[in-house]
Amino acid sequence: MYIYALVGPSGTGKSHRALWVAKEHNIEYVIDDGLLIKGNAVLAGKSAKREQTRIGAVKTAVLTDDQHAFEISRMLKQCGAERLLILGTSDGMVKKIAGRLGFPGVDETIYIQDISTPYEIQQALQTRRVQGKHVIPVPTME
Repeated sequence: MYIYALVGPSGTGKSHRALWVAKEHNIEYVIDDGLLIKGNAVLAGKSAKREQTRIGAVKTAVLTDDQHAFEISRMLKQCGAERLLILGTSDGMVKKIAGRLGFPGVDETIYIQDISTPYEIQQALQTRRVQGKHVIPVPTME
């Protein structure tokens, strides 16, 4: 499987840009905040946003729970995924997620500052700071 990473600081618009990156690189599967997403559907995992603590959220996002990692890995194999986009706040984070899924590393890294303007990043940060909004690339009902 070919592994892509989308890396940037928290709140800079990675989740918002994920669908565009996926379309540009013909990627069907995305891992964002502990969820495996295909198109508009959550296929596996659990959302880090539902955790009670920041530490719990980080642990969920990096798939530290063996059952959580196994569930996502199993679904990727079951679906025959060929390309995967992993979102993270650092190179280390996406490498850790890839490793938890049994992949040796990341094949290609895309940085948010290379696909978003400084203005777009500032807008995303402002929205997060003022409104507390976080976009996950699936419908709210999911």
